Amino acid sequence: MRTKIGLWLALPEPLVVEAAARAEPDWVGLDLQHGAWDLGTAFRGIQLLDALGVAALVRVSEQELALIPRLLDHGAAGVVVAMASSTALVEEAVRRARYQPEGVRSFGGQRYGMRPAPAEVSEIRPLVFPMIEDRRGVADIAAIAAVEGIAGLHIGPVDLGLGLGLDSADPRYEAVLRDILSAGHAARLPVTMHAVRAEEAAQWLRMGIDELVLTADIELLRSALKAQVMSAREAFSR
Repeated sequence: MRTKIGLWLALPEPLVVEAAARAEPDWVGLDLQHGAWDLGTAFRGIQLLDALGVAALVRVSEQELALIPRLLDHGAAGVVVAMASSTALVEEAVRRARYQPEGVRSFGGQRYGMRPAPAEVSEIRPLVFPMIEDRRGVADIAAIAAVEGIAGLHIGPVDLGLGLGLDSADPRYEAVLRDILSAGHAARLPVTMHAVRAEEAAQWLRMGIDELVLTADIELLRSALKAQVMSAREAFSR
């Protein structure tokens, strides 16, 4: 089965969104948690991705679950819930993404009737991905993976390492990743890893990760610009 690749955007710029979509990823993530997005720019980013035929996922913090229905109303394919540390938090996220009787989401139209919707509104089940990033999430991983209605598990490698007090090269860190993988696969869920550096991608794939999120646009831009400046300076110094 082909590994799915997602791109991660921190910059709320239409040209960046279009460039990401035209790179032909499986989906594009809009980072409402750490990026420069607000609700207005997120709505426009979702709309542009929708028009270009690329699924949009939006990351929200654990304090922003109330935003989930509005993001979905505007056409997001789903949400990634940061710091998903308990089953209660994940269950609440799923409820906010589902219409009655399964959830508490109020019906407001799919972008005001401009997006197709099934005849039965209750059949609309957007994607909800809890993000495992701390000790509590790891400790409760089997129960989180068993929450009905989630579409998979996301691993946030940097915060996970901070929470565990482990470097990503530590064998104990890899053991925790394998525990998360095992819990996800036991629940028949895909597990996604954020690859901070491109060379990490092969490592995560060998471990059995199902989907990859490539590093954020601003990181790619920063590193590319720095490389260009350094190359120019080296050329001038010869």
